[in-house]
Amino acid sequence: MKNTSILVVTGSVRPNNVNEKIVLLVREQLNKKGANVIIANLGELGLPFFDSPYAPTNPAFAPSDERVQKWTAMVDTADGVVFVTPEYNHTMSPVQLNAIDWIGKEWIDKHIALIGYGWTSGGGKAHDTAREALAANLKANVGEKQTNLFFTKDISPDGTVIDEAGVTSKISETLNELIAAIK
Repeated sequence: MKNTSILVVTGSVRPNNVNEKIVLLVREQLNKKGANVIIANLGELGLPFFDSPYAPTNPAFAPSDERVQKWTAMVDTADGVVFVTPEYNHTMSPVQLNAIDWIGKEWIDKHIALIGYGWTSGGGKAHDTAREALAANLKANVGEKQTNLFFTKDISPDGTVIDEAGVTSKISETLNELIAAIK
């Protein structure tokens, strides 16, 4: 596992968001597993809204924006990617969807793990969107063992962990599958 690079992608740009707390839990577990963890804070990256005349899968696509180039390089050089997905209206957050839309060939065969949270599906509906976009459309290898964390059961609405053993186990199972896939 040493020198394995895992990119953890944030899913919220809201102040004081729950996402930051879940990202810390993921980073902590990956560090314990010996991974080199890079956080892609989409709020800090500030990607522009996707507006290219070409799809990223088109050979003519060449992003000129430095933020998009940085994001693309982060995905390209990572051995695996973990999306920490809040569920917004039964889908992924717009900031994550926009980030996915900016990249084409770099997603092909990339190992992806999904860790989400929310009220009714614990992020499961967001994962459906992510799986469709990444696996079906962009040919990434999205793991089957997704983490779904439920508000008031696993975590509180402010992101405090309620069921520490359960949350740790769920996240670990997802990350173990990702690490095994990379090996």
